[in-house]
Amino acid sequence: MKQYRIGDYAKYLGVSPDFLKHYEEQGLITPSRSGSGYRYYSFTTTMRLIECVRLRNYGMTLREIREILTEHTESNEQVERRVAENVRSLEQEVTLDQALIRNYAEFTAWREPLLERDWDWDVRQCSPMLFLPHTDKYDFLHDARIYELLRDWMSYIPIVKSSMRVERSGRITWGFIVSERDRRELGLPLNDIVQRFPAQKILYYKFKGELPLTDRERVDEPTHPAFRLLHALNLTCRDSYFRTTLMPEDWQQDLGRQYGFYALPIADGPAAEHGNRTNTTAPHI
Repeated sequence: MKQYRIGDYAKYLGVSPDFLKHYEEQGLITPSRSGSGYRYYSFTTTMRLIECVRLRNYGMTLREIREILTEHTESNEQVERRVAENVRSLEQEVTLDQALIRNYAEFTAWREPLLERDWDWDVRQCSPMLFLPHTDKYDFLHDARIYELLRDWMSYIPIVKSSMRVERSGRITWGFIVSERDRRELGLPLNDIVQRFPAQKILYYKFKGELPLTDRERVDEPTHPAFRLLHALNLTCRDSYFRTTLMPEDWQQDLGRQYGFYALPIADGPAAEHGNRTNTTAPHI
């Protein structure tokens, strides 16, 4: 069978000489040597290399490939199960990649009106949301149920978003919020610490710039323009509300300047019938 020197063989296989040397070091291929020490590769090595690349692209490590092709430590059924498990992991990665692409496209469209002004608003029907509490104003919450979930939830930022919940009592809790749709798509785990919020009508107030002081953000003492707008529209905040941050306005200078939004649940009534339209003008506040 014809033998090829390393440069020619690498060219015919579409790989680099270093690739062949690395696979040789891992014990996956064994070239012959000439008296002067030159490596020569047999044409029959091609099939083995193709299988190495196939398993690598299915997510196998070189150690696992060596166990399968050289040490024969696994049956065919075990190899197929391992490949199937890796493919499921790849599917999860693809799902995350697609969600990140969609999320960024949605954010750039969302941000466009704020490039010319500091705020915008509409009244809309909000989809069901899930909230994982994480901190109070100044300290982490000490509840083991949070940390059973936190690693998974953190790994899906920015689809999972940093959000502050302000209760009617004035209590503030920081945490992470995600739509029920995204949670199902990403397979995020749940337990009974996660708070569920049903689909409901909200005043959706978009902003950019400095984040207001959270100590004064109380439903019964509204000081922020979002609440003055709420009152100018003759609307009532029905329950606790959320302030969610999406991305810094200026990565270089001040991470305290953010793009974000308020979601204020509103009570039903004639004043709430604004529909799902974005308002480029607003009542005088």
